[in-house]
Amino acid sequence: MRPTLVVINGEQYWQRYFPEYEVVFRRLQECSWVLRGGDLWCVSRESATRLDGVLWRVGAIRPDPRHRATLELIRLSGVPCSNPASVLARCHDRLSMLAEMREAGLPVIPFDAALGDDMLRRLERPVPFVVKVGNHHAGLGKALVRDAGAWPEIADLLFAADDYAVVEPFIDYERDVRCLAVGERMWAMTRASAGWKANVDTRKYQVIDPPPELAEHTRRAMRHLGADVLGLDFLQAKDGAYTLLECNDTPGLSGFPEELREDVAECLRVRMLQRL
Repeated sequence: MRPTLVVINGEQYWQRYFPEYEVVFRRLQECSWVLRGGDLWCVSRESATRLDGVLWRVGAIRPDPRHRATLELIRLSGVPCSNPASVLARCHDRLSMLAEMREAGLPVIPFDAALGDDMLRRLERPVPFVVKVGNHHAGLGKALVRDAGAWPEIADLLFAADDYAVVEPFIDYERDVRCLAVGERMWAMTRASAGWKANVDTRKYQVIDPPPELAEHTRRAMRHLGADVLGLDFLQAKDGAYTLLECNDTPGLSGFPEELREDVAECLRVRMLQRL
């Protein structure tokens, strides 16, 4: 009987990278989980499946506390996961991700944060600045404050979100660079978008040689977290200085060379073979 691998919120093309496994595709939002007798089960409307491996490709979905609990169940089960469930848990939330990057000694964008009723107003800074609410991805929950007079109304509106907020300076960047590492290999990409959100509505992109400074930052983050796959997003200001916006433990792979997907699959295959 072939080992079973579940791809969580991933593309159907992953099937061809795991010909030796029974590959099932599930959406995190529609799954339940059971850890019983050391076995991890993923339960959906289709079936209850005992798992031998997990390929975690969860991206821009609405955060839910159960998602963090799912990662801890995977971690407790010992079922191989890529990235490892411990890495995904450490970077699951924006605040924890920022804390990890600071602890790794990387040039994280300066920010202030607030949690609690009417605390957001205390974060006002010279315009323009960016406010990010909660743990959303893909440009969601983010706003650019261009006019100081508009900030009180925006703060009032964000009060309804009932979540923490982070405020950052707006960087009038020269270019946006994603540095993406899989195992020992690394790629980089410059991206240009239609608006101020560097990684949203990408109009053009170009794969480039990783700038040495960013490559070193990415390797340091990989070592710090123990990650298989990691994407770091940087903005380069007009004076050439780089600032780290965030790290992505489940980075998008679109636009990168095809062999990168094979490398991602190989990382999980190695982990699964080590456990068999």
